[in-house]
Amino acid sequence: MGFAIILGILITITLLAWLIGYSVLLKFVTYMETRWQRITHLLSRVERSTTDFLAILDQHGLLPAGTTESLEKVMEDMQDPANERSDQLHAFAILNDRLQFLFEQAEADDDITDAELREVTEDLKTTLTLLETANQSYNDAVKRYNKSLTVIPTKYVANVHQFKPQLMLEETSNRLSSSHHAI
Repeated sequence: MGFAIILGILITITLLAWLIGYSVLLKFVTYMETRWQRITHLLSRVERSTTDFLAILDQHGLLPAGTTESLEKVMEDMQDPANERSDQLHAFAILNDRLQFLFEQAEADDDITDAELREVTEDLKTTLTLLETANQSYNDAVKRYNKSLTVIPTKYVANVHQFKPQLMLEETSNRLSSSHHAI
């Protein structure tokens, strides 16, 4: 009789630990995915603003030949849900570098006093700042999730259910920069 009670208590504790571990992992995955959705929303906004920015630059003759087509390809890769997150972020990094060059070029031209260009530029820069903040938030969520994979009882639940550690955005960027991965 005593053995059955002890066995019942052990089974109950094990099931409770399992349930708690699984719910904690799901909470962290949900939090991380919510942060990623914010990033994809901001990437869409960057794409729209970039299209407007390029159109205005083209009207003023400040856009080098072929720039629109090459950036459209990069934006397409950035928004393609079939691409992995790392590929989307790599495309964004390329777009961001080219946008910074175009910002400098537009600011250097004193002849342009177009209010619409100034407005679109500020909107785009604001969105890029928001995206940076969203990236930090995502990285914090990934840190918490990855840490939960090393703590008992979530460690055992994660192993059984094949939860894998995620890369933070900086790690993804560093990995892509060190490889010869290009778009």
